This record gives sequence, structure tokens and C-alpha cells, in this order.
Amino acid sequence: MRDGRNTVPRMSRRDFLRFSGITAAGALAAACAPAGAPTSRPAPEAASADAVGEPAAPAVADQKYKEAPQLAERVRAGELPPVDERLPINPMVVEPVDEIGRYGGEWRGGTIETNGNFFIRNGGYEQLVRWTPEWDGIIPNLAESFESNEDGSEYIFHLREGVRYSDGEPFTADDIMFWYEAVFLTEELTPVKPAWLRRNEQNVVVEKIDDFTVKFTFAGPNGLFLKNAAQTNLDLTTRYPRHYMQQFHADYNDDVDQLVADSGQDTWIALFEEKATPHGNAELPKLWPWLPVTSIADAPSGRVVLERNPYYWKVDPEGNQLPYMDRYIIEIVANVEVLVLKALNGELDYQERFISAPTNKAVLFDNMDAGEFHFYDLYPTTVNEMIIQFNQTTTDPVLREVFQNKDFRIGMSYAINRQEIIDVVHVGQGEPWQASPRPESRFHHERLAKQYTQYNPDLANEHLDKAGYTQRDAAGFRLGPDGKRISFIMEIDAGRITYIDALELIVNHWADVGVEMIVKTMDRSLWEERCRSNNTDFHASAHRFGGGSGDAVILDARYYLPIDSGNSMYAKAWAFWYNDPENVNAVEPPAAVKRAMELYDQIPLTGSDEEQFNLMMQVLDIAAEEFYSIGTVLEPNAFGVVTNRMRNTPALIANSWIYPTPGPYNPAQFWVDDA
Repeated sequence: MRDGRNTVPRMSRRDFLRFSGITAAGALAAACAPAGAPTSRPAPEAASADAVGEPAAPAVADQKYKEAPQLAERVRAGELPPVDERLPINPMVVEPVDEIGRYGGEWRGGTIETNGNFFIRNGGYEQLVRWTPEWDGIIPNLAESFESNEDGSEYIFHLREGVRYSDGEPFTADDIMFWYEAVFLTEELTPVKPAWLRRNEQNVVVEKIDDFTVKFTFAGPNGLFLKNAAQTNLDLTTRYPRHYMQQFHADYNDDVDQLVADSGQDTWIALFEEKATPHGNAELPKLWPWLPVTSIADAPSGRVVLERNPYYWKVDPEGNQLPYMDRYIIEIVANVEVLVLKALNGELDYQERFISAPTNKAVLFDNMDAGEFHFYDLYPTTVNEMIIQFNQTTTDPVLREVFQNKDFRIGMSYAINRQEIIDVVHVGQGEPWQASPRPESRFHHERLAKQYTQYNPDLANEHLDKAGYTQRDAAGFRLGPDGKRISFIMEIDAGRITYIDALELIVNHWADVGVEMIVKTMDRSLWEERCRSNNTDFHASAHRFGGGSGDAVILDARYYLPIDSGNSMYAKAWAFWYNDPENVNAVEPPAAVKRAMELYDQIPLTGSDEEQFNLMMQVLDIAAEEFYSIGTVLEPNAFGVVTNRMRNTPALIANSWIYPTPGPYNPAQFWVDDA
């Protein structure tokens, strides 16, 4: 962390080239190792006994690696091949946070989500490349090494030979080619190609060089390709095991119609997508450390159990196959209050999701001894505690006109008493802040961050009058263009307790200046459908996240210009236009917004970190001028709880979905000491 502050360090041009495998001379050079050479140190000829607790199953003669006792039993019973045959030639070696662990036990977690995000965060972050634990670079993962040409238009990945899916079948270049040919290039499955896989209006070209080498070629420079490839959920290239998924694809199975009929789905496309969903299909072969026994939908009583993958392809420095823990168990509960009670009882082994509201910290602190847990810290990488997004492209024509009026948005911002929110909701932590990069970020933009954050009802009324809404009804509420009260619905996920608390205050702040807000809470899945899907008829929503520090500012620019149709909720139709002007929901944005899009599109065209920075700052200049959405409070450090029995967990970690917390630390190295 730079200067001892809680921030993601800036990657210098030299470091970017080093991690992406680009040399100044333009030669192809492997990241972190010569091309084709191992990037992990080789396992010892014979692993030593565990220094902590009961040792792993002893290695047999001439066996390099050790394994969990339960897997050794299966080998002896003839159910599994020996561990050396299950691991790749050069497994990825994971350096433990503190110590070599011991096998056994389970990780107990909890969630209110049913979308499988907890899988990805805690075990499913397995892509060709990944972020370093400190989030200061990109390192190989399923790719043993990678390389690029000088302008970033060509990338070569050398896969780890011998990696196997959870059913024992090998992971090779053929699996990546199946994704490319059967999924990416198939119009029915990928009608809109992701922007990071296109250049100059042309799709990436993926070629198989040999069984363990693939090349990605773009029609122009793509300087952000590796940073995008390391992001959460962009494991597309490794998510489709050919040997399993081809049976559900019409181009590969002439009898697929019978499978469709048996499944109850309407089309092979729906069947294929269902079978390819990692959290929805327990039978899908995976590359994760733990494997779901059942899908989330079939989980009894909301209890999802994941068990050790015998073919997991990572080891510790002493040659012990990971993961250490036998199981990862997640309880899907009804609300946040249940999760807090579980934390108080010491039933959440390592977790910050949903329980880290400042109002919970005092009661958790008071119960640390009884619950046998302690805290760990998370440094924010998000933009704001809560960002209010008026949908400027809502299908409601009256509210669309109101929300697109910049003076209306300015007035509503001045009307918010942010200090009251800080004192009441965030127990005195934070400062007034708009939807802007954090102060420690190199992308910090003072105007965007602080404009209109003063609590000033007089200025609020002045701007609302300037917007043209001077007439009021008998109750004192302003009348809109249609002569009716300006009233809108704020839709939020019911699990976001701090949002509810803050909006209860803001309802009164806005009523004081003559605008009515109705807060509508809903289940997370319904909120996702209402606000993140193709739907555009909602009025307003509150959310957080986005890129507030480091390269996340560029990679997740959802609040700085409307390019993310799932998250730029202040102008979803403009975001649809950015991604596909022919989309039925697309609306062409104003000239200034299109200029921001043009600048943003230039960022991947250069490998120069300085040029990328300068272009992004121009995008932020336009964001300050346009003032798309309204921020509330700058997020302070968050906290999580970790039970005293849990080992190898980091004391300080980035808090981000792009990262994704705690995935880059390889949770397979976590272990429990029940002694």
C-alpha cells in the first residue's frame, strides 16, 4: 500500500509491462517466468510432515505430493488415481498468509443472496490470470505463463499441463476453443459481444497453437485486456468444459432436442445456459477448490454444502494439495439480522458481507470473547456508501423530463443533510462525498467529489425553482410538468439496511424542499430484475460499489459515464446504446455523454499508463459537468469477523467485487484449528 495508506497502489508503466509480459523491445516474454517455463516453484521430491496439527496422508514411494486423509482413503479403495496423477505437472504454489495448515474441518458462512456470488468470492475465482493478493498486479493462474506483443493486440497463454476438471477430465486448449466457437461466436448464446473482447468493431480471434497454448488476437491495441481478464466473473474462457457442455449444444449433439424435452426447457439455448450456470448445476465440472453437492435451488433448508475437489490443482510450499478444509457450508438466511446473530454466536468463520454495517460493530465488539471471534479490516475501493440514481431514461415521460434536469439533481443534492446521515447511520464515520474516486486515489477529482455536498436548503430551493418547478400543491409538494405532484419510487434491496436507514432521513430532507420520495424495499432477486435487467421503467435506485481506487476506476466506471447497462442505473438506455445501438431499449445520449464514451473507448487503445490516466481524467471532467447521480458519504474502512479457530486469513484486505474479496488470497489455504 502506497505511503502506508489504505489504497490500492498505482501500477507504474514498468510494473504494468512486467506483469502483462510486455518488454520494452516488443519481444514476447512470459509474465513472471520465461515463456513456457513454470511460474510456480516445483514441488519437493518428498513433502515433509505437517508442522501444525495432524500430518497429511504420507506420500507413497516416489510420490511428490501429499493429500487429505479422506482422499488417500479413496485412492486406496481404487476410487481415485494417486495424487501425483491428479495434479498438473507444475501446480500453482500458494504461499500461506501465516503457516502451513492441516487438513479437516469446515468453513461456515452465510448469505442472503441466491445468485451464487459467495461461490465466486470464496472459491470460484479461477481464471486464466488473477490479481495478486495485494492487488498490485496480475499473475498467472490457470495459465502457467502469458505474453503479449508491444501494442497489446496479441496475447498468448500457456496453460498448466495436467490440470483436470472436478470429474477428472483434462482442462486443455480445446475447452477454451469450445467457449470461443460454441458460446462466444454462437449468436443465440452471445448476441452482444463483450466490449473487452472486441476491437475496431471486430471480435477477438482465438486460435489453438497446441493442446496447452492459445492465442488471442485483436484487430487493434487492447491495453486493458489483461486487467479485464483478471476481473471477477470474467472466467468465461474456462467455464465451459467441452466434454460435458457439448451434449447440450445443437451444433455438437444431433439428439439435443430429446434432452430439451426431458429437461422441461423450451429450447436448447435455455437448457445450455441452465447447465452452464456454476451455482445452478452441481453436476457441471469445475476447477474450484470446493464443489457444491447440490444446486442452490435444491439446497435443503437453504443450506448449501460444498466439498473438497480431489482434482484441485494448487498446493502449498510443502507439496500439500489444497484445499485444507473438507467443506465450505453456506446458510442462506432470510435477512441480515439472522447473519448478525450467527456472527455473535461465532458461527461465521470469515465474513464481512452484509454484517459490516457500522451500527453492528459495537454489539459485535462486546461479544467477541463469548463468540470466540475477532475483527479484520477491509480498505474500501468503492466510490461511496450509497449513490442515489435517478433513472434519466425511465419510461415514465414526466419523471424522465424531471430527472434529466440538472438543476433538479443539484437541488436534490443540496437538500441532503449528509452530516446527519454520518452521525445517525454511520456512527460518525465518513465525510460528505459524491460519486467520485476516493481521496487517496490517483484519479481523485476534487470538483466531482465535493460539488453540491453542502447541506443548504436555500440553495436546494433555488435550484429546484430554477428547474421550473415553482408551483406547489396544498401539502407543499412541487408540481411537475404534468401539473401533478413530483413523486417517485426509490427501489432498494431489502438487505441493505444502511440504505434503508439513510433513506428514512432523506425522505424528510426532500419533503422539506417539496419533493416526495416513496421508498420501496424488495427481495434482492426482485431488485436485480427490476433495476439491473433489461427493464427501464423503474424511477430510481440506490446502490454502491464502482471503481473508487486503483485501476478499478477505469475497469468499473459505472458511475462516471453510462456504459454499464446493469449498473449505470441513472441512464440505462444510454448504456444500452453504448453497448448496442440496435438494442430495443437503446436511446442515443446527448453530445457530452457521447464525448465521454469516445474518450473512454480510447483508453484500451494504448498500453501507456500515463495516457490511460489522462484520458480517464477527461472522462471525470465530463462526469463533474453532467452530474449524473448523487453521492452521500465517503466510505470509511469496513470490518469483518473471523473466528479464533480460523487460520491463514489476512488482517487487512481490499473490499471489492472486481477484486473479489477474498478470492485473490486463495481461500483454499484457509484452515481451522479446532484444538
